Amino acid sequence: MKIINLKPVKSSIKVFNFLEKKSLIKTIKPTTKTLSTRTKTGAVDILYTSKKTFGSHRLMCIGKRTQKVQLCYHLDNEDFMFLNPLNIDFQKLFLVFALDKFDVFSKKLSQNNLKHSDFIALEIIYNDPNLSFFTMLKKTVHCEIIQNEDKQHPVFFVTESSELKNNKIVHKNIQFIIDGEK
Repeated sequence: MKIINLKPVKSSIKVFNFLEKKSLIKTIKPTTKTLSTRTKTGAVDILYTSKKTFGSHRLMCIGKRTQKVQLCYHLDNEDFMFLNPLNIDFQKLFLVFALDKFDVFSKKLSQNNLKHSDFIALEIIYNDPNLSFFTMLKKTVHCEIIQNEDKQHPVFFVTESSELKNNKIVHKNIQFIIDGEK
């Protein structure tokens, strides 16, 4: 069995810019149109609209307890909001990304060519206006996992199309290890 050792990196604007440049996420921030409007009533700028084939949007609150990497992808975008309005001391939450979209990732997987440099394990930060809200773009291979600590499991929010499916990826021949865990 191949072992891929994942070394978590801290969330930062540099890392988010890297993920955005790779077309894996889209950060949620004001647009030039909405910032520069001079109209009496303001302005609306649609960041994206889901395809009707995936149904209406839904907002979910997710309590995460998963400690094992189970990669998946979606056929449309989903928005992540890492809010902690109650200021609970959560276990660490990591968002594991493959650095290639599903089509390239799947080819590497089938050829057994994946290595640690094909992934990033992002340690999530809560309540940061620049780093806690973003859109996961379609066909981005990812999963959320926690670090086993004696604390409350983390909770976060996702909004997505109500008919969007979670497409799990079979990767039985790979064991992921978060650096520092056995």
